Amino acid sequence: MLPAAYTRYADALLHRAASSRRLRRGQPPDPLAGLRVDDDGLRVLLRELPAAAASDGTQVADSESAEPAESAESAESAGSSNAEALARLDAAHAGVIEASRAHLHAALGDDSRFGALVRRCWLDQTEAELLAVLVAVEIDPGRQRLAGYLNDDVTLGWLTPHSLEQLFPETSTPGPRDVLRAAGPGGGLRRARLLMPPDGRPFGATPIQLAPGVLWWLAGDASEPADLPPGVEILRVPGWGDQYLVVASGPDRTRRLQAVVAATPAEGFLLTSPARTSREWDALIRYASLEGLAVVLDVDDDLPPEARTHVERATQLAWAISSATDLPVSALPRRSWTSLPVMPPTATTSEVSAVFGEHELPPVTLTADQLHAISIAASAMGGDVSAALRRTATGAIEQLSTRLVPTRGWDDLVLPERQSAQVREVAQRTRLRKQVYGDWAFTPEPSTGVIAMFTGPPGTGKTLAAEVIAGSLGLDLYRVDLSQIVNKYIGETEKQLARVFAAAEMSPVVLFFDEADALLGRRSAVSDSHDRYANIEVAYLLQRIERYNGVVVLASNLAKNIDEAFIRRIHISVDFPMPGAGERRRMWSRAFPTSAPISELDLDQIADKFAVSGASIRNAAITAAFLAAEAGTPISMDAVVEGIRREMHKSGHYVRDDVM
Repeated sequence: MLPAAYTRYADALLHRAASSRRLRRGQPPDPLAGLRVDDDGLRVLLRELPAAAASDGTQVADSESAEPAESAESAESAGSSNAEALARLDAAHAGVIEASRAHLHAALGDDSRFGALVRRCWLDQTEAELLAVLVAVEIDPGRQRLAGYLNDDVTLGWLTPHSLEQLFPETSTPGPRDVLRAAGPGGGLRRARLLMPPDGRPFGATPIQLAPGVLWWLAGDASEPADLPPGVEILRVPGWGDQYLVVASGPDRTRRLQAVVAATPAEGFLLTSPARTSREWDALIRYASLEGLAVVLDVDDDLPPEARTHVERATQLAWAISSATDLPVSALPRRSWTSLPVMPPTATTSEVSAVFGEHELPPVTLTADQLHAISIAASAMGGDVSAALRRTATGAIEQLSTRLVPTRGWDDLVLPERQSAQVREVAQRTRLRKQVYGDWAFTPEPSTGVIAMFTGPPGTGKTLAAEVIAGSLGLDLYRVDLSQIVNKYIGETEKQLARVFAAAEMSPVVLFFDEADALLGRRSAVSDSHDRYANIEVAYLLQRIERYNGVVVLASNLAKNIDEAFIRRIHISVDFPMPGAGERRRMWSRAFPTSAPISELDLDQIADKFAVSGASIRNAAITAAFLAAEAGTPISMDAVVEGIRREMHKSGHYVRDDVM
């Protein structure tokens, strides 16, 4: 796992410390019955340290001084005082330790994973030396036994503050205080979450233990740890940079990420919302440190205090904070940061063309977020971007509305000429937004969205018109019933509306608000708190509709019920009248499929005699078809009249038996 250059230093330190301890104590530890390291066992361990010999087979100490074990034994056999023996032992080991330390420092600049880890985590020399010693001990059982010997507890095979003071005595460089600082809460090893947290033992016996993922990473396993926060994304890009903190704000997440990637030098980016637990934070910072990733925290309303603390402390990482709106300065970490310019959310023509290729470009304005989602969906759907365009609309928005897949076209919409032209204008205005707001540089205020209001009695074609518009644009229609969203509890209506628009803004769809007068009615005088909050709900809906970049169609049975402040914000208003005799005749002709058996229907007479809506005509035709199917006959005038009679009865109108 580690080249010899990294393990020699640990072996030299262990050799000196164990020999010195044996000389001081004169007896091996015996903490548990049946578990002990005696003198003979210690000599074997010292002589069999994995890095005791260089790659060419010669002893490491040969180039600097006498072999340490022999020097220690000769010092003991001389019968001199312990102080003199210890001095001679230190002198005998000094050359070996300094040589191996120099090898370690030289190796830190190589392309090994250990050297990369030291550089990525911004470890100083003492922290790098300690890391090498910790890794060397944890990967070799013999070194672990020596650590137990130094701890006076052979069951404690990790280094501790007590054993570190023996490895790095006062006469050494670095000294014990330097090494304990490197292992402490303020050191780079804990800043990068490379060490396990203390386990509650007394200070001297607290294991200074590497986090499990560190050793696996050094062994070549770079898989993402299971305890990362949910929803983490990894984006790899070339390059590497200095410590960094940037802030990017804007309504489009993809645009914010583009700004961060362009401004932050890093080997890759780890995209996540703030972690929820200490374990998740440790895994997040450790993995980013190991892999050399910048961390992008995507936040909604505020940066949690614990997130600010981790950003402030983990200065070895490049950080970015991404938010839909500007966060208060008081919410940002207390370290220098740079605010990044973020492009407008609307996808450029070249960006859209790059995704759609040879396919027909969509007639709607897409945001960078929407285009990114379409690109991902298209890759998973065999490159079918048209299907991907529709697929991105499904999901969260369907929890709050009803999806209507358009099946009817302009020929199915029967309206007077003026109203028909107005409905077509909604689709045309949507298609031409790029030209007007892009090529001609008109300023969209406050968005490029199209807002249409359809008013008229029930059944006059308002829903059908919205469906036809969506179908002509290649989009799905989502019907939102405002009467179901308006909540009697204060503040709940705004939350429901926020969910609708948040979901819609991620998908190119046509939003159809039915029964709009349930919320957009005339605002009342404020006589109590409920009136005040009702007016707030209206204002909130107006604001969200104006900011929406897609197509919004609102339907109401009575135009006079709509607040005048909202009427001024509508781009196209269409009044759907009850159909005249000519429109009814066209509707009746389309009500019966060519495959249906018909028996001498006088559609002109039916259209003149019965003033019903388009929805009633369709229902009456279906009722007549079922009556004929039950009787085993073609669809007759009698069956059609019976269907009309039943439809008119729903609205309190009665048809005489002798009407035809």
